[in-house]
Amino acid sequence: MSVYRRGKSWYIDVRIGGVRIHRKAGNTKAEAKRVEEELKTKWRLKQLHVSEIKEDPVSFGFVAKQYLEHCAKVKAPKTFAVEKYCLNKHIIPFFEHKFVNDFTTEDLLEYQGVKKSEGLSNRTVNIHISIVRNIINFAVDKGFIAQSPVKKYPMLKESKKQHAFLTPKELKALIENIADPLTRKRVLFGALTGMRPAELAYLTWSDVDFYNGTVKIQGKENWKPKTNEERIIPLCDEAVKILRELYEKRKSKWVFSNTDRPVLSIKRALKTAAKKAGITRPVSPNMIRHTFATLSLMAGVNIMEVKEIMGHSQIKTTTRYLHTLQQHLKTAVQKVAEFMREGKKDKNNF
Repeated sequence: MSVYRRGKSWYIDVRIGGVRIHRKAGNTKAEAKRVEEELKTKWRLKQLHVSEIKEDPVSFGFVAKQYLEHCAKVKAPKTFAVEKYCLNKHIIPFFEHKFVNDFTTEDLLEYQGVKKSEGLSNRTVNIHISIVRNIINFAVDKGFIAQSPVKKYPMLKESKKQHAFLTPKELKALIENIADPLTRKRVLFGALTGMRPAELAYLTWSDVDFYNGTVKIQGKENWKPKTNEERIIPLCDEAVKILRELYEKRKSKWVFSNTDRPVLSIKRALKTAAKKAGITRPVSPNMIRHTFATLSLMAGVNIMEVKEIMGHSQIKTTTRYLHTLQQHLKTAVQKVAEFMREGKKDKNNF
């Protein structure tokens, strides 16, 4: 896009001889086109001066639009949808007319205050600040600005998130009450591998290596892994057995589908099975993944190994399961104390 409109003015954004020229060019498209041709002519005649390639300030709204177009091509659909919502609902209306190179830490602190007063959580506001940082870095990468004007991005303190998980007894009861055999195997396979719900949905037979006992998480035509990185997951004997049973009766290229389309959601099946199993807590597909991670740590698996299997880009994501584990162990110790107190009362009654 070499010529575009912003407000009532027209701008040019072109590269001439390896030099990016981004500037206001007039009040009509014709005027902007004429200025663009004049600059190209001067370049050919070697008469283009430094003063003529000076960039005008770029609005946040303009860069945000370019950023979204970029994200739509490279990010997973779910991640893109979240960023698009945050930008359109909150961030762009607040910063739309501010120039990117004028951003300061104080602007971000003001944004934090306003959004907190609207009732947004610290976690949500921090996500917004991270998106703003991504857009400013994008502006630097694309040459809209020379360097980031913000030296420090303020972040609010977040409460440590504790992931809900199922006990082995609850997991067994849940699986036994899933009516559909394929969904039942999918849930059990997810509990044995810690794969994300979308990774299970988009798993194809070409991703399965029976010889080495592994599955490969990799992008498909209309789907990309959350971190955009491929990884290999080793399988236990029971997980391999599940795949062999499914392979013999396969009807699709998708491991957990009997049609030519992947099954994207099993929420309803889990809700029904949980009710039949007597589980009063909400059970989600992600809860199966959390169960794998928590039970792995309980079993003594090294946290770095859990990180690699789960596909976490940062160890701090994996350590959240430690907080869940610590709370579980604290509850267990409390039960021991209660049991000892009850035993002491019983002894006094004899």
